[in-house]
Amino acid sequence: MRCAALALAFFFTALPACSSDALPEPEPELEQPGAFVAVERGAGGLALFRTLAVLHVENGDTILFVTVYDVEPSSFEEARELSKDHDLRIRELVTSASRNVLILSRHEVVWFRTLTEEEEGRL
Repeated sequence: MRCAALALAFFFTALPACSSDALPEPEPELEQPGAFVAVERGAGGLALFRTLAVLHVENGDTILFVTVYDVEPSSFEEARELSKDHDLRIRELVTSASRNVLILSRHEVVWFRTLTEEEEGRL
Protein backbone atom coordinates (compact mmCIF):
# COMPACT_ATOMS: atom_id res chain seq x y z
CA MET A 1 0.00 0.00 0.00
CA ARG A 2 2.84 2.34 0.90
CA CYS A 3 4.51 1.73 -2.46
CA ALA A 4 1.27 2.52 -4.29
CA ALA A 5 0.95 5.82 -2.44
CA LEU A 6 4.56 6.70 -3.26
CA ALA A 7 4.02 5.78 -6.90
CA LEU A 8 0.91 8.00 -7.08
CA ALA A 9 2.76 10.87 -5.43
CA PHE A 10 5.59 10.52 -7.92
CA PHE A 11 3.12 10.36 -10.82
CA PHE A 12 1.41 13.62 -9.82
CA THR A 13 4.68 15.47 -9.23
CA ALA A 14 5.91 14.39 -12.66
CA LEU A 15 2.93 15.93 -14.44
CA PRO A 16 3.50 19.34 -16.00
CA ALA A 17 2.26 22.12 -13.77
CA CYS A 18 -0.70 24.19 -14.83
CA SER A 19 -0.08 27.88 -15.01
CA SER A 20 -2.38 30.80 -15.69
CA ASP A 21 0.57 32.35 -17.54
CA ALA A 22 0.19 29.68 -20.19
CA LEU A 23 -3.41 30.64 -20.90
CA PRO A 24 -4.16 33.44 -23.34
CA GLU A 25 -5.32 36.61 -21.63
CA PRO A 26 -8.97 37.44 -22.24
CA GLU A 27 -9.70 40.33 -24.56
CA PRO A 28 -10.41 43.43 -22.49
CA GLU A 29 -13.90 44.85 -22.69
CA LEU A 30 -15.20 48.42 -22.74
CA GLU A 31 -16.31 48.21 -19.11
CA GLN A 32 -13.10 46.69 -17.78
CA PRO A 33 -11.14 49.13 -15.63
CA GLY A 34 -7.79 49.69 -17.34
CA ALA A 35 -9.12 49.30 -20.88
CA PHE A 36 -8.00 51.90 -23.43
CA VAL A 37 -10.81 52.69 -25.85
CA ALA A 38 -10.64 54.61 -29.10
CA VAL A 39 -13.93 56.04 -30.34
CA GLU A 40 -14.75 57.86 -33.56
CA ARG A 41 -15.63 61.50 -33.13
CA GLY A 42 -18.23 63.22 -35.26
CA ALA A 43 -15.68 65.59 -36.82
CA GLY A 44 -13.35 62.77 -37.85
CA GLY A 45 -10.43 61.26 -36.06
CA LEU A 46 -10.58 59.36 -32.83
CA ALA A 47 -10.73 60.17 -29.15
CA LEU A 48 -8.81 57.99 -26.71
CA PHE A 49 -9.93 57.28 -23.18
CA ARG A 50 -9.29 54.78 -20.41
CA THR A 51 -11.97 53.17 -18.31
CA LEU A 52 -11.47 53.77 -14.58
CA ALA A 53 -14.71 52.43 -13.11
CA VAL A 54 -18.30 51.63 -14.02
CA LEU A 55 -21.67 52.26 -12.43
CA HIS A 56 -24.69 50.22 -13.52
CA VAL A 57 -27.83 52.34 -13.25
CA GLU A 58 -31.45 51.26 -12.95
CA ASN A 59 -32.48 52.26 -16.48
CA GLY A 60 -30.19 49.56 -17.90
CA ASP A 61 -27.40 51.94 -18.85
CA THR A 62 -23.88 51.84 -17.53
CA ILE A 63 -21.96 54.99 -16.67
CA LEU A 64 -18.26 54.77 -17.43
CA PHE A 65 -15.85 56.91 -15.43
CA VAL A 66 -12.91 57.57 -17.70
CA THR A 67 -9.71 59.52 -18.21
CA VAL A 68 -9.61 61.26 -21.60
CA TYR A 69 -6.19 61.69 -23.21
CA ASP A 70 -5.02 64.75 -25.10
CA VAL A 71 -4.22 62.91 -28.33
CA GLU A 72 -5.98 62.64 -31.67
CA PRO A 73 -5.10 59.32 -33.31
CA SER A 74 -6.14 58.94 -36.92
CA SER A 75 -6.60 55.16 -36.75
CA PHE A 76 -7.27 52.40 -34.25
CA GLU A 77 -3.74 51.11 -34.83
CA GLU A 78 -2.27 54.52 -33.95
CA ALA A 79 -4.51 54.64 -30.85
CA ARG A 80 -3.16 51.22 -29.83
CA GLU A 81 0.44 52.41 -30.10
CA LEU A 82 -0.29 55.64 -28.20
CA SER A 83 -1.97 53.63 -25.43
CA LYS A 84 1.30 51.88 -24.68
CA ASP A 85 2.87 55.20 -23.61
CA HIS A 86 2.75 55.57 -19.82
CA ASP A 87 3.20 59.36 -20.11
CA LEU A 88 0.22 60.32 -22.29
CA ARG A 89 -0.98 63.88 -21.76
CA ILE A 90 -4.36 64.00 -20.05
CA ARG A 91 -7.15 66.21 -21.35
CA GLU A 92 -9.72 65.32 -18.65
CA LEU A 93 -8.59 63.52 -15.51
CA VAL A 94 -12.04 62.09 -14.74
CA THR A 95 -15.27 62.43 -16.65
CA SER A 96 -18.23 60.19 -17.32
CA ALA A 97 -19.85 58.72 -20.41
CA SER A 98 -22.97 56.67 -21.07
CA ARG A 99 -22.20 53.20 -22.41
CA ASN A 100 -25.50 53.20 -24.32
CA VAL A 101 -24.52 56.40 -26.13
CA LEU A 102 -20.88 55.41 -26.62
CA ILE A 103 -21.64 52.10 -28.33
CA LEU A 104 -23.59 53.93 -31.02
CA SER A 105 -20.24 55.22 -32.32
CA ARG A 106 -17.59 53.06 -33.93
CA HIS A 107 -15.19 52.14 -31.15
CA GLU A 108 -12.56 49.59 -30.26
CA VAL A 109 -10.75 48.51 -27.12
CA VAL A 110 -7.17 49.00 -28.29
CA TRP A 111 -5.08 48.16 -25.24
CA PHE A 112 -5.26 47.14 -21.61
CA ARG A 113 -3.07 47.84 -18.62
CA THR A 114 -3.98 47.27 -15.00
CA LEU A 115 -4.79 50.51 -13.18
CA THR A 116 -2.19 51.87 -10.78
CA GLU A 117 -3.12 52.87 -7.22
CA GLU A 118 -2.96 56.51 -8.33
CA GLU A 119 -5.37 55.87 -11.19
CA GLU A 120 -7.73 53.92 -8.94
CA GLY A 121 -7.63 56.79 -6.45
CA ARG A 122 -8.93 59.33 -8.98
CA LEU A 123 -12.50 58.53 -8.04
